[in-house]
Amino acid sequence: MNPTKFHRTGELSRFRTEVDAAFADLGWVCPLWLFTTAATGGTEQARKTVAAGVDLVLVAGGDGTIRAVAQELAGSAVPLGLLPSGTGNLLARNLGVPLDDIAAAVRVACLGVDRRLDVGRLELDRTGQGTEWESFPFLIMAGAGFDAAMMTGAGEHLKQQLGASAYLVSGARALRRPMTSSTIWQDGREVSNSATRGLVVGNCGTLTMGLSLMPEADPGDGLLDGVALLPRNRWDWGRLAWAVATSDPRPHQLMPRFRGHTLEFHSQSPQPVQVDGDVIGEGRHIRLHIQQARLLVRCPADTRAQPGLDLAA
Repeated sequence: MNPTKFHRTGELSRFRTEVDAAFADLGWVCPLWLFTTAATGGTEQARKTVAAGVDLVLVAGGDGTIRAVAQELAGSAVPLGLLPSGTGNLLARNLGVPLDDIAAAVRVACLGVDRRLDVGRLELDRTGQGTEWESFPFLIMAGAGFDAAMMTGAGEHLKQQLGASAYLVSGARALRRPMTSSTIWQDGREVSNSATRGLVVGNCGTLTMGLSLMPEADPGDGLLDGVALLPRNRWDWGRLAWAVATSDPRPHQLMPRFRGHTLEFHSQSPQPVQVDGDVIGEGRHIRLHIQQARLLVRCPADTRAQPGLDLAA
């Protein structure tokens, strides 16, 4: 559990009481509670739970906390359950986990089905020389440029005040960032060489408020989907926003799409970089690839029909 996601007096205590009650109603023992810290983010706590031989690890927190726990569970036989408690909750949204009903989310965790999901990996070269790479996992989306600048502007204080609308405010501010000369590669082949606002890469494609940035993105298909952002002015941004809001499936000249096992982005100038909403600094070169069927996630039973979400063996 990430305790920083619970702000009001008594909110955290009420949440724990409701979760424990939901487990008891289903005949499960009450869960062991471990709190994340700023230093670990959830990795150390997840490591302890796996070592203790638990049947299931649940995360009550935002997408960043989920990412930290998932990197410890990846490759293990222990499934990850979701108790959405953040602002975006994008993984839960993409998998159909209830967002505003704690008891319903617990039922999914206890009675749902395990799916094998892919785990993305972003490698960051801050210098652009290709000599020093840092590696970060992601489950939902990662990118460089506009989307990372938007995440930077949506601090915890603003999110507490405005909720998901904080991203609209910070996004409006990020529109003022200049374009940068960049090159994009798909599976080792150069597919773009132009001025862009950045690249967004998704293992999942749905954003908040039901918006779908990458309609074909599937977290279990072994592929990454990406979009380059090419708008030059407010008029272009308006056209692009309309295409996303209406879920227009047609290719858009202001947002070319890419799909592959690996995607790579090199920028002439340093760009902010984010993984699952966490900004990890700036860099000039990122490369992204997929680790297929790496993570077990407990999902609603009705996701069985979704392509790419295979039942766990």
